Amino acid sequence: MKIRTKIALQFTVIIAAILATFSVSFYYVAEQNRKDEFYKNLCDRALTRADLLVKIAANNKKILKILDKETLSKLYGEKVLMFNDEDKIVYASYDPDSAENYYYNADLLKSVRKNKYVETANGKLLVAGLMYTHPEKGELVLMTSAEDELGNTQLQRLRDSLIYSFLFGILITIVLGFIFAGQSLKPLSDMNREVSTITAYNLRKQLNEGNRQDELAQLAINFNQMLQRLEQSFDFQRSFVSNASHELRTPLAGLKSEIQIALEKERTPEEYQKVLESLLNDAQRLIQLTNSLLQLAQSEKKEERTMSFQSIRLDELVFQTQEELQSLRTDYQIHIDFEDIPENEQDITVLGNAPLLKTVLNNLMDNACKYSPDKRADVKIGFDEHNCYIRVTDRGIGIPENETQRIFEPLYRAKNATTFRGYGIGLSVCRRIVDMHRGTIKVTSQLDVGSTFEIVLPHI
Repeated sequence: MKIRTKIALQFTVIIAAILATFSVSFYYVAEQNRKDEFYKNLCDRALTRADLLVKIAANNKKILKILDKETLSKLYGEKVLMFNDEDKIVYASYDPDSAENYYYNADLLKSVRKNKYVETANGKLLVAGLMYTHPEKGELVLMTSAEDELGNTQLQRLRDSLIYSFLFGILITIVLGFIFAGQSLKPLSDMNREVSTITAYNLRKQLNEGNRQDELAQLAINFNQMLQRLEQSFDFQRSFVSNASHELRTPLAGLKSEIQIALEKERTPEEYQKVLESLLNDAQRLIQLTNSLLQLAQSEKKEERTMSFQSIRLDELVFQTQEELQSLRTDYQIHIDFEDIPENEQDITVLGNAPLLKTVLNNLMDNACKYSPDKRADVKIGFDEHNCYIRVTDRGIGIPENETQRIFEPLYRAKNATTFRGYGIGLSVCRRIVDMHRGTIKVTSQLDVGSTFEIVLPHI
């Protein structure tokens, strides 16, 4: 079912419920008012006859019957009975011989004597019973009944009017509901039509954001932001493929050239030995590049919920990384110091994955030593109320200001760093790992002075 139809039907159901409730309530109130008014009229007429019987026609009941017969305002089927304390009829507005057709019984008379006033009904006939004090005969029971023909006719007309009004109201609601739903959903239809025209080749196309205030406008804004993120991802992917192809082509081209040169003529075993050694170096470089690309791909695929996190003391991890790196590169000088001595080990304890965090520290320390003329890296460990800090500083070539953010992109290398070995993968891996640990990594740098990389991780 389309949303437009669903909204129109829901709107119709709501209005129908309101109209039905209003109609039933109105009809119920009208019916109660009719009954109350008619019962009051019955009582008044019964009391009037009782007064006439006492004051005017006490000794001649025929005069009262003639008055009843000639009364123009007599109700339809109106009958009046008076009962003495022995439940015998002392007056009837019609032939007493037919009194048995009148709706009364001993229980009803008893109820009137007890409650002083009773209202009841027998089909369309409404009956009222009340007590009346006669100066000579004492307490009398007046029973009067009639059919409210005019009231019933009016109620029937009212019922018909309410039914027709209800059906007409439902019809109007359905028509207006579809019109209203169509107008309300028109921006959504327009948005859907615009979305259907967006492909991988025109992600720059933006949806109309309207007034930028209502829910549909907010949906368009969020969708445009999602398109921007998708476009960035596509750009990163294209850049990654382009740079990876370039980086892979260089060692492969070197391998091919060396093999071709070696095959141009016969060479001595010593010359073949040198060629093989050169090929081995290029092959090792190719393997390193492939491993780096694999590491980058694996870091992008990892999800936090699939990793094993545990409590880790950052200072211990920093010293382990220093020891392992210096054992491989004896010319590296890595100096570690605390900004403040922690009084509580939780101040420098984080929840994380030790191998991944060690990869981050290894990359940052290795880069600092590699780009520094004296192969020196200074590492500072600090903390505050919420976070731990690790700052790795070098005295190297620095990074141009307009490239400080791009160095975290896969396979991107600053222009002044192309003479150094590397593939532009390590920092992008570092950022991904830090993101998975809900931390941040940033860099401050000055050309020909040095750079400082700072990692911020929440401690326990």
